[in-house]
Amino acid sequence: SSGINAEYGGANGPITPAADEILIANKQLVIPDIYCNSGGVTVSYFEWLKNLNHVSYGRLTFKYEFDSNKHLLQSVQSSLESRFSGKIPVTPTPEFEAAMGGASEKDIVHSGLSYTMERSGKKIKEVALQHDLGVDLRTAAFVLALTKISNNIIMAGFTFT
Repeated sequence: SSGINAEYGGANGPITPAADEILIANKQLVIPDIYCNSGGVTVSYFEWLKNLNHVSYGRLTFKYEFDSNKHLLQSVQSSLESRFSGKIPVTPTPEFEAAMGGASEKDIVHSGLSYTMERSGKKIKEVALQHDLGVDLRTAAFVLALTKISNNIIMAGFTFT
């Protein structure tokens, strides 16, 4: 591992526990397999929600997004006109106008996935720092997962004391 700067653990644990120890001892960053594989599971969850509700993603937000973008342009125009006195038309660029038509399902899924993965990655990093785990993000990911499971069990009232 002397020439490796970072390793990612794809496909459900391809790094053996012994290799993981060596990488950690050499301060090599290993992106956990449960994190790497979670993108596909997350998108499957989004699809399940969509199918469960029999509603496309964009159908729920189209009107709101269109009106929000229209109000944004009107706000910019109003601000410019009050600052510079007179009529100043604000015209959307072709890209912005296309976006006003609403995001595609692909855009919505990518946005949701990006948001979810960024939040999860930050939480794993926070746990690693909180427990002084250094570059051992795999352990941090497991600690985070077990903490979430434990908290949900407690909140559901399934505790044994």
